[in-house]
Amino acid sequence: MKRNITLFLATICVALGWFSCNDDSCPENPTLLSPVSGMMLEVNGADYTVTPQLQEDGSLSNTYLLKVKTPSTTAIVKQLDLSDPSASVTIKVGDVITFSDNKFAFEWKKGAQIETLFLEMSFPPEVMYIVRSKEGYALDKTTAQTIVSVANNGLFEGYVDLSDANWDNIGLVQGDESVYFDVSDGLNTETYGSFTMGAKPSPGTGSYPSDGPWADWSNVNNSNETMFYSGVWKINFNAATKVMTVLETQWSVTGTAVGNTKNMAYSTATRTWSLTTELSAGTLKFTTVPMHPNDPIVTYGIVSDGQQKLSETGTNITVSEAGTYRIELDLSTSSYHYTLTK
Repeated sequence: MKRNITLFLATICVALGWFSCNDDSCPENPTLLSPVSGMMLEVNGADYTVTPQLQEDGSLSNTYLLKVKTPSTTAIVKQLDLSDPSASVTIKVGDVITFSDNKFAFEWKKGAQIETLFLEMSFPPEVMYIVRSKEGYALDKTTAQTIVSVANNGLFEGYVDLSDANWDNIGLVQGDESVYFDVSDGLNTETYGSFTMGAKPSPGTGSYPSDGPWADWSNVNNSNETMFYSGVWKINFNAATKVMTVLETQWSVTGTAVGNTKNMAYSTATRTWSLTTELSAGTLKFTTVPMHPNDPIVTYGIVSDGQQKLSETGTNITVSEAGTYRIELDLSTSSYHYTLTK
């Protein structure tokens, strides 16, 4: 099936002006059709509409997007309409389809013409925005640091750079800006603590005045000489309990490939941790160095072989050959990852 013009839902495309044609052979009022003109799937008890996607050249991609709040490996076909009644597809209303790596393939058929189409499930994670007294509690979504609920389950996490401030208040703003979370409490010299936040309605001004938590966010435990950097905090927030937990972090590399634990240096420009060092054949992981004796330790390993994604349940990273390596750790987005370059 040749699709060299933009195929999309006719009414939407015409309204948005997504189709243009300078060829004299084009009809004066072209009708824009998608092979699948309408599809709705039920995922985790909620109904979602499937939408076609455009490629950079303006033609229709063979992948249709299914945006959901919470991901699942299965979905139920609730509605399925084809633009051409003489065509058919290999799924029908009522089918339970199974996604593999968030994709499901099916076929469009018309006579001898067959084309494989794909459904791709996406689930943009929920976010909480950080506002600060240093910035007048104003929220600029294009620059604000965030914590993210990757599984959209109300559990938010992220690493926030507060190294440019001493005593400062911070607050959490819900992604849709309808509510924000605040508490009148703070830390003294501690580098770890939890607070039960209170929910407040949005003032509607773009500014979210917060009473705390406050802290000397760039505090260093001067009795610990292994600290290279201060002011990068791991923040967790449980939307159900409204408990916010903060931990100041200093990252290091440890393992049989490293020998003695080696601390990493932090760059505020790139928001990454790095270390250039000699490694032997063996294994390594990334581990926080507690700034105070009672601070919890966070350790990251690889999610699976051949990937550079990290998690607390990850396994050891293998170093197959001795040499000088540049190690970089990026925790600035919800997809924690590393690079290891000889």
